[in-house]
Amino acid sequence: MESMRNAGVQTSIHYPPIHQFTYYRQRYPELSLPVTEEVAAREVTLPLYPGLRDDEVDWVLSATIEALSFDRMFASSG
Repeated sequence: MESMRNAGVQTSIHYPPIHQFTYYRQRYPELSLPVTEEVAAREVTLPLYPGLRDDEVDWVLSATIEALSFDRMFASSG
């Protein structure tokens, strides 16, 4: 997400797993769903709204491809 932010593309963490919401956390404090938590940690929300222009879509896509390429390159060198 940092590389996307550096490219000027706003991202955010999608939705936390429902079992981490306060309501459920208070009622089921011992509940652990590791696969759900892993998937949720990898999801991001990209800009998406009705007025998004084609050139902005291209910009977001380019930044996403670059970020994923950088992450893959970094992961393979570590």
